[in-house]
This record gives sequence, structure tokens and C-alpha cells, in this order.
Amino acid sequence: MRNPLDRFFDWLETTPLKPFVQFLRFGFVGVLNTLIQYGIEQLCYYVIFRDVSFDGIGLALGVTGETVRVFVVTAIGFVISVTHAYFWNSLFVFREGLSLRRYARTVASYALTGLVVSPLIKRAAQGLGFPFWAASLLSLLITVPLNFVLNKFWAFRKGKAAETGETP
Repeated sequence: MRNPLDRFFDWLETTPLKPFVQFLRFGFVGVLNTLIQYGIEQLCYYVIFRDVSFDGIGLALGVTGETVRVFVVTAIGFVISVTHAYFWNSLFVFREGLSLRRYARTVASYALTGLVVSPLIKRAAQGLGFPFWAASLLSLLITVPLNFVLNKFWAFRKGKAAETGETP
């Protein structure tokens, strides 16, 4: 028996909203990813690494131990949330099987938008006088659709060329 959420999205595909259903599914998974990343980061920061000193590593890298700790917990949250995104995007959004190639492309897509595009947009918006919270929202308005396009047309593109790595 299918779960109620799947039945709801299946019903949406029979309405005029059909072209947007995949994007809605992607957005739903994205909300879950955000909550997972936030929760993992908080768990790591306040519980798992609470009493761990990164001062030695920070000194070797020329940064503070706190900077290293923030980087470590962010990286852990990123890996777990992107793995979650890949799994659910494979099965729920794009309805593809699992593959290492698609996983690597999913990680690359999220890394590009999360680690390159988003900070550039935030800094540009701040340069125009936007407060950080508004710059972050502006970034989401650009990076979420961009991530959807990267995932749909690159990481999860259909056809034999997608699995062999050939360009169409």
C-alpha cells in the first residue's frame, strides 16, 4: 500500500499542476534536508564535539580551533543531508535507481550551489545593502531552482548516455 504523501503527489500529477509536481517533490525533500542538516550540525556542535579541542589543528592551519570545529560540523551535516537528498531524489523525485555516478553528481551539484553560488550571491546582496537574513533568502530563491535544474538535467538525466557518461 502506498503512503499518503505518495498518493497525494500521484493525485497532483493528474491535475493541471503536473509539470510542477517534480519541483514540488524536490522542494519537499529540500525542506527535510534543511532540517536534517540543521539538526546534525547542532547535535555535533553542542553534544558530540562539545568538549573536543580543535586548537592544534587550527594552529597548524592558521585559524582558530573554533573555526575548525564549525567547518567539521558543517561538513558532517552537508554529507549526511546530501546523502539523504540523493536517496529521496532518486526514489521519490526523479524515480531513478541508485547509482554511484548519480550520487557523485548530486554531491557536486549541491557543493556548487551551496559552497560557491550561495556565498557569492549573499556577499553581492550584502554589498547592495541587504541584511544577511535577506541575502540568505535571496540566495535560496536562486540556488533552489538552480539545484533542481542541475539534478534533473545532469545528475538524474534519463537515458543510456547518463549512465555511461557520454554527452548526448
